[in-house]
Amino acid sequence: MRELPKINAAGLSIEQFTIEVSNWLLESDTADLLSAIESSLTAFLPYIQAQRMSLVRLTVDNRFEGALAVAAPGYQPISLPAQGLYSPYLEQISKGEPIIAEGNLLDVINHDEFIIQKMEGIIAHIVVPLRVRGRIWGSIAASRYIEPAQWQEDTITRVRSFGQLLAATFERYAYWEKLQHKNQKLELLSRHLMDSQETERRMLSRELHDNFSQRMALLTIKASSLTNRLTDADDKKSACVLHHEIQDLAKDMQALSRSLHPAILEDLGLIVALKAECRRLSAIKDIDIQTLFDPIPAVNKELSLNLYRILQEALNNVAKHAQASAVFVLLQAEQGNLHFQIIDDGIGCDLTLTENIGSLGLISIQERAQLFNGTATFTSPEDGGFIVDIMIPTIKEYYE
Repeated sequence: MRELPKINAAGLSIEQFTIEVSNWLLESDTADLLSAIESSLTAFLPYIQAQRMSLVRLTVDNRFEGALAVAAPGYQPISLPAQGLYSPYLEQISKGEPIIAEGNLLDVINHDEFIIQKMEGIIAHIVVPLRVRGRIWGSIAASRYIEPAQWQEDTITRVRSFGQLLAATFERYAYWEKLQHKNQKLELLSRHLMDSQETERRMLSRELHDNFSQRMALLTIKASSLTNRLTDADDKKSACVLHHEIQDLAKDMQALSRSLHPAILEDLGLIVALKAECRRLSAIKDIDIQTLFDPIPAVNKELSLNLYRILQEALNNVAKHAQASAVFVLLQAEQGNLHFQIIDDGIGCDLTLTENIGSLGLISIQERAQLFNGTATFTSPEDGGFIVDIMIPTIKEYYE
């Protein structure tokens, strides 16, 4: 985050300072806005000769909700509750009417409020309502412990203008934070769905291996025995064909079982599993698949499985849609990041159409990369082909 504009020796005017702060807030990263607003509020104190200030929102049900509170050195900022505070100020503020207290604050401020807000020693206090998007957003408050005890009209106007700027910025941050929370929930849901999918795949793989594969093996033995017992040439030939079809079906079932739950990942590691998947598709679809895999330290099971699924999804897309004759698969660790590419020489695809309609396969690849703070980009060059480019940052975090 860039530093707050400094007040030079000659001093910025309050108007210049407000412009500088406005530009600074616009240029600040959204994640840093809360700290930026707090710094801005603190820097504004000397311009209005105040020793403490606070920014307070109104909740949907018209109760005060603490936002930010600051104080000059040697003074304590007001203690703001997280939400739900009822205040005697509330009715007046919600109507858009400012509160101006000078001299004896108890003439204007309720005694309970005086005690709760720790206002002993304060000689001047203002609460200025703020509007955002046409409704009362909340208020900005300022307090003085030392002279002057009166608030000038132009000072109140400047406090209101500065408060409007900070309130709008705070809403921008609050909206971003809400989106972040929603994104986190979506990421957790996505991770949960993928975990559930893997659990189902393991169960189905186990059922195929322990039940159906055994039954297929028995059926193969029976078909072989039947073939050997037959004497008629035509019957023997038909039985032999049936025997081979059953054997092929058994092999396909074994391959499906391995695909659903790649035990090879746990037994022999990621690189061997990726190469085996490339060989499998190459044999089935007669596609030349070349690989270039850098030796990398063993990564954890979750990342290994997701990289394997990404390759499966990408190769599945190649087999179904690409009409490719060759595929190149790259895996390398560079500058602390993991780079994973699947490139084919097929007909490519219309990425604009894919983005508009949505491709479950590509969405799945993106979600798997995002689980590890990674990115997945897709490129379809004009001269054909398709590139799946995965980048996983700070790969060392996932080393076993």
